[in-house]
Amino acid sequence: MQQADALKSLKQLQWTSIGLYSLLLIPSLLLWLHYGQTDASLSTHIGGTWQGTVWQFPGLNALPSRVLLDALEAVVIAALAWLFYQGYCLLAHQEPNQHAAAQNALPRAIVMWTALCGAVLIFTTPFHSSDIFGYLNRGFQQSVFQTNPYLTTISQIPQWQNSPLLHAHWIDNPCPYGFFFARLTDWMTRWSGPSFTGAYLLFKGLNWLLLVASTWILAKMSRLLGHSKPWLTAYCWGANPLVLLHAMGNGHNDIIMAFLLLLALWGLLSQRFQWTCLPLLTLSILTKYASLLAAPFILFYLWRKKARASLLLGLGLSALMLLWLGAAYVDPTHPWPWNALLDNAGKPQHSLISLLAETLYYPLKWLHAPAKVIQAQFLSLIKPLFWATFAGFYAWRLWTTLKIRELTAQALLEEIAGVSVVMIAFVSAKFHPWYPVMFLPLSLLLPESSRIRQFSLIFALFQLAGFTILQNLPVLSEILLTLVPVWLTLQGSTLFKRSQAS
Repeated sequence: MQQADALKSLKQLQWTSIGLYSLLLIPSLLLWLHYGQTDASLSTHIGGTWQGTVWQFPGLNALPSRVLLDALEAVVIAALAWLFYQGYCLLAHQEPNQHAAAQNALPRAIVMWTALCGAVLIFTTPFHSSDIFGYLNRGFQQSVFQTNPYLTTISQIPQWQNSPLLHAHWIDNPCPYGFFFARLTDWMTRWSGPSFTGAYLLFKGLNWLLLVASTWILAKMSRLLGHSKPWLTAYCWGANPLVLLHAMGNGHNDIIMAFLLLLALWGLLSQRFQWTCLPLLTLSILTKYASLLAAPFILFYLWRKKARASLLLGLGLSALMLLWLGAAYVDPTHPWPWNALLDNAGKPQHSLISLLAETLYYPLKWLHAPAKVIQAQFLSLIKPLFWATFAGFYAWRLWTTLKIRELTAQALLEEIAGVSVVMIAFVSAKFHPWYPVMFLPLSLLLPESSRIRQFSLIFALFQLAGFTILQNLPVLSEILLTLVPVWLTLQGSTLFKRSQAS
């Protein structure tokens, strides 16, 4: 197919996708019609928009209304997944063009796809997760209530229930994120003033900017790494329904971490801005801590490339940022709530660890044994075993990297992507369907033949089923959404290898 025909077909898929994403605006429209008069009423009722508790379809009560919405959501997401795959097959068969204008045409079209679909989803109310309300809680408790989100929980703020700015989400645990993200929420809620709607739209607007920018950066980095089809890399990220629905529809902060990590790696690959790599990596780590996995590999890469100035300057700037951001939150007179933070991160949910725990729990319950007690004892053994195994795996990959005489950027990215996928998808006790957003950009920078890239794409596609009731089916959800993608990858699935035939 000629590129002009491909662009035309891509635009048709794009507008169909926009139409489908627009259907997800129906609850937002109903919310605005019923409660759009004041900021306080919008804030109070936004959490129940998709549950049918603040409105119902004519002649129906809350439960049938919610069932209808869930059915609409499932149909829309299935159609979006099919359109995404059709677009992938279309773009995978496009041959590289030597003309600069032609080379940029497809990436520009994909960035436009991301921008338009993302713009629609700015106005979609969260329908799978209420984490964005927890993010804004952390901001408002600083900017309005003058409390430290690491030392004071929402439930400890007097009369918090009476404030339209605060929501019943993460009210009993301290801030689980890094200093930079905590400060970012503080800045945004100060800029928006005491307005939930303003802060909500500001946060989603920031996610939109970062999503569009990261799509463009992926195309640039893919070309820099010598990939023949950089537009395919950009498409698999910017047009991916899992990324769009979670980064924009539900407003998750994983896109902030991923963008900063991408920007750090882009700086690492350049000569002129290599000194920015470590400060940007530090900001990524201080958003969500998973980026820390990349740090030893990047430090060694800078040392091996004899980039001493970039290494020393980067370390100095990173230390200053850590001190500046942490000074507002670390109080020597108050103990740091390590137990509460680790307890929140270590709760088994939708992971391989939870699969093993559930597989043990239900037979014990059927046998009328003390299932909860035995399960808790089992978890106290299995979680350290998982992390010890990962520590050994991580040390092995780091040692293997240290022994490479001519360490290339591609080899570095493969190691970082590999350990990130293993930790997030298989080792972490807690897993949610939006977690692939943290490692998907890294995997997409690998060659099309890479097993890590192929698994990440299949895995992300399967996680779309997490929007349905399937996510909450014990044992079965982990088998279908995690182990089946592993099996397909090991079997050499051709699901995302169609381009090899071109």
